[in-house]
Amino acid sequence: MIDYKKWVNLLENCTFVQIVYLWVSVGMGFAMIYYLLSFTPQNTLIHITKPVNHGASDFLTVVYFSFVTLTSTGSGGVVPLGISKIISVVEIFLGLVLFGFIISKLVSARQEKIIEELYDSSLEEKVSKIRTTLYIYRTNISRLIQRIEATRRVKPLDIVELEANLEGLRTNITRVSKFLISESKNPVTKMNDLTLNLLFNSIHLSLAKIIEIIKQLNIKKYDWKQKTIARHISSCIDSAKEVQEVYQKKPLKDEIRTLLQTLENSLRELKSLMV
Repeated sequence: MIDYKKWVNLLENCTFVQIVYLWVSVGMGFAMIYYLLSFTPQNTLIHITKPVNHGASDFLTVVYFSFVTLTSTGSGGVVPLGISKIISVVEIFLGLVLFGFIISKLVSARQEKIIEELYDSSLEEKVSKIRTTLYIYRTNISRLIQRIEATRRVKPLDIVELEANLEGLRTNITRVSKFLISESKNPVTKMNDLTLNLLFNSIHLSLAKIIEIIKQLNIKKYDWKQKTIARHISSCIDSAKEVQEVYQKKPLKDEIRTLLQTLENSLRELKSLMV
């Protein structure tokens, strides 16, 4: 018994070009069958009123008949006889099936293109939001650093503002880390090098800003390790480390690999300050 599901699955796994090649091969295969049947007058094709024989022009006739039959357009000028009638019906059926798969592949390719465009648009929007938010928190911390540098001692209000900004920075570094890790495991989609470059750089700049504020607090001899500040920084380190470990194992271009190494150096420096 014929396993129809096996053949359907086989066709579904074929590419558009492979199905077109198969369609042409089927047309030429049936043309050869009609040509061989022309050696038996009772099963040959009748072109207008003349039976198809074995010449070059007759071969072109059977090729013509095969492909008009395969496309189900038909030709009143060529009429099959005997077994050729049954074979032409089989060819019509195969032609309809293959044509259906060709249309399906065209529609599928178009849908995949639309989905890819939507994904790219969504990805670009997500990356833009993440980078903008991280930039805002880095800017706020930069202003705090300037204020702390300008005073003799760290003010309580500055610490409250710093903790709030570090919490926001922690939340967003965690968000970008989860996003990067999730995308690295996605078998369908893949981020380009520019996107990875932008996100790695955003994490690196955020860690660098944390290092800068810690050094400034140390200069002012402020005991920040017993505050919420330390917990936020630890969370930032853990999230960034996850990204670094996941992408360290992946094949990356030299530029991205260098940026990943810079990120690792920032993590190492930040950890040493936490001791």
